[in-house]
Amino acid sequence: MRFVKPLAAALMLAWLAGCSSTPPEPQAPTGEPEAGQPQGPFNAALPPGPVTLNPYLETPAPKVDSATRQRFDQAREQMQRQQWSEARQSLQNLVAEAPELSGPWLNLGIVWVQLNEPGQARAAFSRALAANPLNVDAYNHLAALERREGHFDEARTLYQQALAVWPHSIATHKNLGILLDIYLGEWDEALLHYEAAQYLTEQREGAADATLAGWIIDLKRRMAAGEGA
Repeated sequence: MRFVKPLAAALMLAWLAGCSSTPPEPQAPTGEPEAGQPQGPFNAALPPGPVTLNPYLETPAPKVDSATRQRFDQAREQMQRQQWSEARQSLQNLVAEAPELSGPWLNLGIVWVQLNEPGQARAAFSRALAANPLNVDAYNHLAALERREGHFDEARTLYQQALAVWPHSIATHKNLGILLDIYLGEWDEALLHYEAAQYLTEQREGAADATLAGWIIDLKRRMAAGEGA
């Protein structure tokens, strides 16, 4: 069994067993497209073939004892209450006892971000990926951290690594599009990822994301006007 519950302010409580808008922050997906739906060949940012499920969530979770579950639940509640120092202590205890679990490392990284400790957050996200390289949310959070630190090339690489793991992640396409659009000025590539995110959203929700649609319209307007050239 995996544990997840969204936080306010778009923070995600990651799954215990090994897992994880506005332009400033990465989004925590509230859902993703179902597998097996047909995908059009219109977009070079998407591979040919059907939409796939998140491989991290499809991987069987390691078994954990009841005490570990309780400690994770406690940390989750502390994060929900934004008790960041208490959550840090709970999660540090948890990863010390079970360092092979990716989810607690990811949550610890989120907590370190809230405590304005980017070095500690980077280390925790990296440990989450070492524990489970399929943890797409860890790539996204680490990439967002690198972007905030001005390390745009590193952020781009991390988003690309996330898409290599799961090419149908709406959040990753959206956040890579933001990086390429706003921070790197690579508009053609940004548009591909915005449109990929919109396509996948339509497959999942049956309707477009209005905010993302606005970004696409604005970017196309800027491209047509040659702004920033």
